[in-house]
Amino acid sequence: MRKTSGLMLVVAMMLPLGVIGAGPAGAVGGTVCSSAAGTATFTPPLPILSSKTKVFGNLVAIGTLGKCVGGGVTSAHTKFTSTKSTTGSNCTTLVTYNPTAKPTVGTEVITWNTGKTSTVALELHQVKGHATETTVTGTITAGLFKGSHQTGSLSYTAQTGGCSKVPLKTVTYVGLPGAKGVIK
Repeated sequence: MRKTSGLMLVVAMMLPLGVIGAGPAGAVGGTVCSSAAGTATFTPPLPILSSKTKVFGNLVAIGTLGKCVGGGVTSAHTKFTSTKSTTGSNCTTLVTYNPTAKPTVGTEVITWNTGKTSTVALELHQVKGHATETTVTGTITAGLFKGSHQTGSLSYTAQTGGCSKVPLKTVTYVGLPGAKGVIK
C-alpha cells in the first residue's frame, strides 16, 4: 500500500486527466479531458505520522472527468480499486518518497457519458519532491479506446486532521492545473 499514496487518484479515477495515449493503429478515436476530481478511501485507514504501525489494505477512488473533446465523449465517472497491498503502509510511507517502492496497482473503470466503458490496468506512482502529488500510468485493456495508454498527474488533500491527529481515511484529488488528458 506504499503507493497507495498514489492516489490518489486516482485516483482516477481520477486518472484520465493528464492521460496521454499512444494506442495501436487500430485504436478507436481518442479524447482530451481537461478536468478530473474525486475522493479516495483507504481501508483500513492509514495510521498517523507518529505511528510505526503499518496496515495492509486497499484504496478505492471514485471521481469524474470533464471537459472532454473528441472520441464521441464529453465526460465520465471513474472508479479505481487497488489490489490489496502486500507491503504495509501508513501516513509516513504515503508522504515519504522512496524510489524503490512498488507502485499501487489496480483496475480503473471509466464509464463515459455515452454509456460505454473503458477498463484500465493502472499504476499510481509517488512524485519525488511533491508529497501530495501522484502520477498515474496505465493501459486500456477493454472497452472504448482499448489498447490506448493513459498517463496523468493529480494532487490530493487529506481529510481534516488526517495523518496528524487521526488515521487517514479519505483524500480528495484534482488534476494538476493546466493538465489535459489525451487518449488515442
